[in-house]
Amino acid sequence: MRFIQAILAVIGFTALASAAKHQLIVGTFSTNFLYTVEYDDAAHTLDLLHKTPANGASSWIALSHDKKNLYGTDWNSEKPSFVSYSVTDAQTIEYQARVFGSGDCLGKKSIFVTPSLEPPYAVYGNYFYGNAKCGNVMSVYDNGTLRDVVQGYEYGDGSAVHGVSFSNDSQRLYSADDGGNSIWVHTINPSDGSVEFDSRIVMDVQGADPRHVVTHPAGQYVYTVLEGTSQVAQFLINELHKLYPMKATYSLISAGDKASDFWADEVALSANNKYLWASNRAHDAGRKGYISAIEVQDSGYLGEQHFLVETTNSGGFANAVAPSPFDDAIVALTDNSTGFIEVWKMNDDKKGATAVAHLDIEDGGGCCANAVWYS
Repeated sequence: MRFIQAILAVIGFTALASAAKHQLIVGTFSTNFLYTVEYDDAAHTLDLLHKTPANGASSWIALSHDKKNLYGTDWNSEKPSFVSYSVTDAQTIEYQARVFGSGDCLGKKSIFVTPSLEPPYAVYGNYFYGNAKCGNVMSVYDNGTLRDVVQGYEYGDGSAVHGVSFSNDSQRLYSADDGGNSIWVHTINPSDGSVEFDSRIVMDVQGADPRHVVTHPAGQYVYTVLEGTSQVAQFLINELHKLYPMKATYSLISAGDKASDFWADEVALSANNKYLWASNRAHDAGRKGYISAIEVQDSGYLGEQHFLVETTNSGGFANAVAPSPFDDAIVALTDNSTGFIEVWKMNDDKKGATAVAHLDIEDGGGCCANAVWYS
């Protein structure tokens, strides 16, 4: 009996030891705050830890390679710009700098920002609405704070790039051009992060509109979410680094739905690249969006679409998925229609997923934009 009790005690201790609390940072569309929330993966709860006054309303935020800096767009700024914060921990976030855009996009909104994970750790910014045909490459100080624009470069007339991704060797930049219905490839100068045009692939279907893009670490495949047709598509990267579209696509709407009633949002790889998570939003606040996960083979080739299930709300401008860094089956999802963040977990049989934690964040309609996992 004592032996059994001892075994049970060890099992209980192991379970407690493996349980952890994880922090996320959440941006907003129109209010100048950043929110730090905590997810307890044993109790499946979300709690608000801290509300940080921000120097802008960041519809997109991204952490630096070492998580010591946070970069954001500014939805409200009259002059498009990007903001930079130092991060001591998930609750200690301090404004450091603002870098204004350059080129022909000065009348547009900054919409996306992401840092390179390789030296010199350049930060890339994009714009949206109207003819937002340019992008910026920004340098950073030794501590990671944004410094200045080292290059303003152009895409094409009518372009509006909403997301970019780096090749597995950080030598190329892939840009999802929502406005120009295409994906651009630029080579990256390793000395300062500046880019040079390499190629452009226009989608076969008019109005497909690539929104976000992600690269598999094996370096053979690129994935994109098509906002206009509510699909996920994949591209093969050949030995000359050119992109070739694969025939198979994955729908992010159910049979009977109209693609025009939705605007697909995000695509992202899970912690160990086992699944490609994707999400969709509904235009009508009275309808629900979708969340999905697709099997990813070791090579990066996409396999079975495990499920497509409705989210708990329309998503508003968001419904953005953020896979956790600790479990392939867990993602965060943000909603802007009413303002909340949820954590979703894939079912053990992989045939569905469920929202296991929910936290409303009421800040006057700005929250929630995207979320990043700090731990």
